[in-house]
Amino acid sequence: MALNLFCKKRVFPSRVLLVAGLAALLLVACGSEEGGVLQVCRSDELGPLCLQQIEEEADFASLATEGMSGQGTKFMMPAKDDPDLLPLLFQNSQRFEYHLTFLQEVFPELYGELDASGYLVLIQRRATRDYFAGWLLAMDDPELGRIYGYSVWTDLSDPNEILQQSEMRLIHERLREAFLLEPLMYAPSDPQAVARAQAWIDPGFPVYLGRDDVDVEVYTSGVAFGRVRLMRLEQLEAALRLGELGFRDLVVVDRVPFDIEAVVAAVITGGRQWELSHVNVRMARRATPNLFVRDALGTLSDWEGQLVRLEVDRDYAGQLGRYRIYEATQEEAESWWASHRPRVEDLIAADASELRLANLLDLDGEDGRSLCARFGGKAANLALLLPLLAPAERVRAFAVPVAYFEQFMEENSIEDQRLTPPELISLRAYVQRLASDPRMVSDAAYRRELLWDLRNRISGQGRVDSALLDALCARIVDVFGGAETKVRFRSSSNVEDALEFSGAGLYDSTSVCAADSLDDDLDGPSRCDRSKAEERGVERGLRKVWSSLFSDRAWAERDWYQVDQSLPSMAILVSEAFSDEQANGVAFTGNPQVATDKRYLINAQLGDQSVVGNDSRLVPERDFLRIEDGQVSGIDRSRASTLSPPGSWVLSDTVLLQLGERMAEVVARFPIDTGSWRREQVLLDMEFKLDSAGKLRFKQIRPFLDKCRAVVCSSPPPDVCLDEQTLLQYDAWGECDAVTGACRYGQEETSCATTCEEGACL
Repeated sequence: MALNLFCKKRVFPSRVLLVAGLAALLLVACGSEEGGVLQVCRSDELGPLCLQQIEEEADFASLATEGMSGQGTKFMMPAKDDPDLLPLLFQNSQRFEYHLTFLQEVFPELYGELDASGYLVLIQRRATRDYFAGWLLAMDDPELGRIYGYSVWTDLSDPNEILQQSEMRLIHERLREAFLLEPLMYAPSDPQAVARAQAWIDPGFPVYLGRDDVDVEVYTSGVAFGRVRLMRLEQLEAALRLGELGFRDLVVVDRVPFDIEAVVAAVITGGRQWELSHVNVRMARRATPNLFVRDALGTLSDWEGQLVRLEVDRDYAGQLGRYRIYEATQEEAESWWASHRPRVEDLIAADASELRLANLLDLDGEDGRSLCARFGGKAANLALLLPLLAPAERVRAFAVPVAYFEQFMEENSIEDQRLTPPELISLRAYVQRLASDPRMVSDAAYRRELLWDLRNRISGQGRVDSALLDALCARIVDVFGGAETKVRFRSSSNVEDALEFSGAGLYDSTSVCAADSLDDDLDGPSRCDRSKAEERGVERGLRKVWSSLFSDRAWAERDWYQVDQSLPSMAILVSEAFSDEQANGVAFTGNPQVATDKRYLINAQLGDQSVVGNDSRLVPERDFLRIEDGQVSGIDRSRASTLSPPGSWVLSDTVLLQLGERMAEVVARFPIDTGSWRREQVLLDMEFKLDSAGKLRFKQIRPFLDKCRAVVCSSPPPDVCLDEQTLLQYDAWGECDAVTGACRYGQEETSCATTCEEGACL
């Protein structure tokens, strides 16, 4: 039978798409019909992507992941009669942790454009719901034995969205048709859903409310310091939207949030979490302490607003875990945060003595630290790289030194509204005051407001020296051949592209057109790119890049790395803008994901599509190069780009050979100050393009410190006696801490039958 599933266009709402009006997304997918049910799930060499029926335990096991409470996966079913909707599906959670990712990657023609907010619109509320979605968990009950419990996701911030008995009966009947394992039971986890189910009398389907005696359930163990923030779910969601939470906040929330993207100290929920819930998965990845506590807001009410130390143990004494909470001093907390955060040493202070708009090739032979002080890390590294390349592989580029940024910061002023009366001071003096203001550390909302005001002053009101604008326009014409040649202004901070602080993605880059500054008007479109409705003049480009030094994310990242906020300055790398490029990519002189893998890792994508984004529809090609004696001895194709036609690759073998050999030569000759780290722990991260003619061009290089490379953790500390009857034993093999490069060893306390002496039970 020919495969032909959805022949119609599929329209669904998304909050992003609704800004411009409801958009229609088309689907041309494949499926077959079996017993009147559309068969849309398929398998590949790794197994099924999903199943539409689970008949035996092996089917369930092929999809489910192991968790503390058992095995689990996720399901979705149509919430209404619509032939354009997908049928009932059981997701392979071993391959897709998130339901949204599953929809994007398995059904890209239908849901490839779906974002997180649009996904919630699809599943959470009656008014917009297309699907019921939830989890399905195999649990072992002391009395019932093995049961299969399921729950359904709704908008927990609105009690009216909790599903009614009649809705749950319909869901159970439809789920029962496809899930044949017994017994299948509705097992709500949210306290509101549990309370509603407890009120049902003879609902017509089995309901499981067991294990109601659980008071504490730990999902991620660990230690954290933070100020206790008691919140109801709607308060938490508002705080997350406003960016009011940070790593110094210990969040206690009455129910289970759908997700928490902010970095927080710890999470305590008043509702029990499922192993595959978004918030549980994210906290586990970050190693953030995460647990359930019955009546969390009431139980921890005495700690509201206090700074505490939280210790969380999982599977303590055969139970589901325990926690201990102690009052902490600010000194203890700051010491712990400092020791458990990366500290960047030996950053380079800005040198404002350089005024040249220097061609990078003219800087050949100069010291890297001096270059960074004057021209920032990005421009300095490229200046060191260009002489090592063949002329055809180079990009044309010059740099605007930090001196002009510092001149701008000294000559322009801002009112310090924190004083009474407000005081007018220079932008540079204002930044120094912010750097020493303790509220910039402890109060995220306060910090966000002041930084917004600072960026607005730089980008919208600051005056740029007209002599600099004239010199820049002339330099662009001289280096790139004309005022109507589009160029890129790229950030080049002195605290960027350093060995222990990359700053990748923190600052802004932008396209610039000198002709827009020379035409004596402010009317678009841009003379370098008619598709741009507004002019993109030189002054706009300077302000945009300069102001990005004080973005919320950049300030927070520097805070996390304990960087003095008065240290950063901003130079600008001016380089050619590629048009109609065939491909772009990022290459590492090692595998940063596997410390023992010495192969070069290459990621590449067609055109100018991002290589480092998180869009599951734009997965880049991944190749590995085996290098011997400076030559490519083998090419290991790992993954094709999702944009490449079937059976084709973004980079040919010929290009990979050229790329690998040039990288090996750069490794041997590129100057790197490794400080206290071994040379083999420092990889090089290189960005490249294939231009419109298919020629390989290198546009950036930065060091990448892999602190765990070549680190073997096989020398644990000696066992010790904690007291006369307790022995502390360390595991023989440990793990390398990627933050510090030190080895961490698991430990276990043993009660001695008699006595403990000299690190052993006698």
